[in-house]
Amino acid sequence: MTDLIDLLQEQKNLELSHVQTISESIRGLKHPMVRVVLESIIHDSMKHASIAQALIDVEAGAAPMKLDVDLGPAVNLAQSIKQHVIVEQNMLELLEQIDDLVEDDRVQAFIDYLVEEEKRHHKLLKALSSLLDRETVSLDEYVGLFQKYMIVPP
Repeated sequence: MTDLIDLLQEQKNLELSHVQTISESIRGLKHPMVRVVLESIIHDSMKHASIAQALIDVEAGAAPMKLDVDLGPAVNLAQSIKQHVIVEQNMLELLEQIDDLVEDDRVQAFIDYLVEEEKRHHKLLKALSSLLDRETVSLDEYVGLFQKYMIVPP
């Protein structure tokens, strides 16, 4: 039977393979919108591979089951994440203003994409902030958070 680590490794390998394939496809590509979309996908695939590796590390016991940091750094981290939540909200509000002014449907499609990305970031940061506010957090809660807001195998 395949275990979680094997599946996560397979996910990581697929993501990295995808990065290589798309990277080769965009060499010499000059169209700015097509290029930025493909670069964004490359970035997301690299992020997904990193998340898969972090989950492998946790599952294999190479990372602690809970975020175990001293009080000072923990408070700083929690405050930093809360500040990012505010910034993400500001980004959403600005995108709503931009959205009201857009007339070109091609531009609209990308604004819609950015809005959805910022909403996802906002939700992820709020959930992470909530977890950090608690004294202990289980591995299952971190994995659930990644699975809900990122693309990783269940």
